[in-house]
Amino acid sequence: MPKISIIGQREFEVEPGTNLLKFLQGAHYDQSLPATCGGRGSCATCAVRVLKGGGPPNAAEKDLLKGRLAKKWRLSCQMTATEDLELEVPGYESAESLEIEPELLRDILDYAAEQLPLRRVPAPQRITVRRLKEMRHRVEAIVDGGGDPQDFQILRALLSYARAHDRIKEIPSKQPFTDKTVGLMLQAFAKRVPEEQPEEEILTYPYFLYVIVTIFFFLTASLSIYALLVNAPLEQPATPSFTPNPEKAPWYFLGIQELLADSPNLGGFLTSVAIGGIILPGFFVLFLVLIPYIEPYLEFWRRDRARPPGRRLRGRPVTVALFTASILLFLFLIIIGTYFRGPQWQFVLPWQ
Repeated sequence: MPKISIIGQREFEVEPGTNLLKFLQGAHYDQSLPATCGGRGSCATCAVRVLKGGGPPNAAEKDLLKGRLAKKWRLSCQMTATEDLELEVPGYESAESLEIEPELLRDILDYAAEQLPLRRVPAPQRITVRRLKEMRHRVEAIVDGGGDPQDFQILRALLSYARAHDRIKEIPSKQPFTDKTVGLMLQAFAKRVPEEQPEEEILTYPYFLYVIVTIFFFLTASLSIYALLVNAPLEQPATPSFTPNPEKAPWYFLGIQELLADSPNLGGFLTSVAIGGIILPGFFVLFLVLIPYIEPYLEFWRRDRARPPGRRLRGRPVTVALFTASILLFLFLIIIGTYFRGPQWQFVLPWQ
């Protein structure tokens, strides 16, 4: 089946012979394609830029688009998907605003490279002087709509920053350059910026449930085999007249018992056993409860703190590092209490 690729956004598979305008309307790309003539090929308000495929233009396109055919404008209502198509859907009016002089774009890039603090310009990618110089050599292709989507991201970020800091008037250019021109350019650039991909979703049922059940099965089988092979005799029955030395809590409480034993050795206010038995465990539980509320502040390195951090490690490294350090400390205390504590809770080596 033929594919329709909307540059910088999405790719669709369609049935052969699908009308391009009807497809775009069904895919909700019709906000800037009014098609006032109803798709009869007499108004040119459904025009898009077709960069690959589409075949030769028909008589209606030649009559309405004229010189714009050289820039690959086509009437979507007159096209059918019989082969793979690559196109831009910026909207006819807003796309026309991109027909600016290349010299104006060069002046903007030169000013940004020399005068703007590029590190402070908020952008999805790092903006460097070298990248701006490379773009300067490709302004004709960018103006013609054939630039990389990242080029338009950079241009939109630069113009937005200059506009927000009232520096548009400082850009030296012999070309007409007004606030209206900036607005139209930002609108046109925004249409060519790729949409952010939604974060990958993981279906809990049935796929993730299968993984959990499989892990649980193998864990249970492994513990059963281990229990059959390893001798684990019971201790003597408990009596009120005899207390084992050392008396150790179950392994899952040994970390707190170790904190209780270490608290008197800390000195000062920290000598209270309440530090190890109540306050520190309480802080850990409070940290777990507050993670959803304090995580945007923990991830201080993020530029956009208004949005919640991602679920993956690369999106929340500080939070994951703090949680991992807490768990490792707790496991370390459990190991110390299990293997390195002897009579009177004295420190001993397990092999002695």
